[in-house]
Amino acid sequence: MPDLDTLESRTAFREWSARSPGQRADPSRFGMLAAALGVEVQHPAPALGVVGSKGKGTTVAYASALLAETGLRVGTVFSPGLVTNRDRLRVNGAVLPLDDYTALLERVDAALRSLPAPADGYIAPSGFFLMAGLVHFAATGCEVLVLEAGIGGRRDDLGRVGLAGLAMAEVFREHTDLLGPTITTIADDKVGAARPGTRFVSHLAQSEEAEAVIRRHCDAIGTDRMRVDATTRAPYAGVVAEGLGGMNAAHGMIAARRLLAELGRPDATPQQVRAAAARVHYPGRLSRHQLDDSTVFVDSAVSRDGFENALAHVERETGAQPALTLVSVPREKDLDGFRTVVATLAGRVVFVGLERVHLHYPERDEWPGEWATADDLPALLRSAPTVLAIGTASFSSEVLRHCGVDTDRVF
Repeated sequence: MPDLDTLESRTAFREWSARSPGQRADPSRFGMLAAALGVEVQHPAPALGVVGSKGKGTTVAYASALLAETGLRVGTVFSPGLVTNRDRLRVNGAVLPLDDYTALLERVDAALRSLPAPADGYIAPSGFFLMAGLVHFAATGCEVLVLEAGIGGRRDDLGRVGLAGLAMAEVFREHTDLLGPTITTIADDKVGAARPGTRFVSHLAQSEEAEAVIRRHCDAIGTDRMRVDATTRAPYAGVVAEGLGGMNAAHGMIAARRLLAELGRPDATPQQVRAAAARVHYPGRLSRHQLDDSTVFVDSAVSRDGFENALAHVERETGAQPALTLVSVPREKDLDGFRTVVATLAGRVVFVGLERVHLHYPERDEWPGEWATADDLPALLRSAPTVLAIGTASFSSEVLRHCGVDTDRVF
């Protein structure tokens, strides 16, 4: 078996790793790479793009599952993967065979190396994997695509793909160095992935500022807008979980059904909706795992509301708050909200900083409690009867890997 870390570093992460201090991604390299590979990014198979600050992955998983349940061959790009980078690319919910995956990375990298050396910036790893997905999905006859953005929307390489529809999850202040300092600038970038020709934008209920931006953008490009709120979600009660995770799941299926309508295909039946929801296996979203004598709950929440929801979930499941809470959240997420919640907890709380992750963690003296590194995780996860591990998707991936969770299929 090839050393995937070495292969991915040499291919998908090569230009990013060699970037100069302060250098940013060059959006033109994605288009140049597409031309070198002969990929039609403006008119791929009908594609649903997914953007947002939180909940994108759940939206992607449920949209993909329902489209596949109706008989379509679905190509999906997650960003990031659940546990590994190989998890990013899937056909009908399954990861690519290892030989296909390694050959695909080599093919895309060969095309990238044929381009002029980067001058104005690099291609982001998320853009490399998105391109790899488009190449593979075209070659394997995928009839519809569900594509998750990396960071943002307009600035992301997803913003250069012709989308039939765009689903927009919750938006909050994040990545302000890249997306701008306010909810308005961030929402504008994310909804900017929808361009003239995008047939609809569906979005969760947002702040007043974000919804105003979404309305203006949809009006400007002549795109229909669908607002997904508690009323819209009501028909999915009992089909998906309660809470924000359930809202994202329902949103994914609502967007998938709208895409079916745009394609002139029959609507999903209630039986297909229930079957698709029952098949989704998407750990890291309030998922529960047994690791020796410890019960580990894993959630990818990065806001105060998400943190409080996860704590309430653990208490409902076990009758008490977790004995140990492991937190890993950078400054660009809701760090202040996390600190506020931590001040109310009676159990032990440890902040875990990951290495080799491009995130801006707080300094140790900015965190009110213990601090650990990824090397400490195996022992920490086994050190208490109930453990809540909560933070970024990259942190959830690390925890799931230690728990030995199988992510070869998400549905």
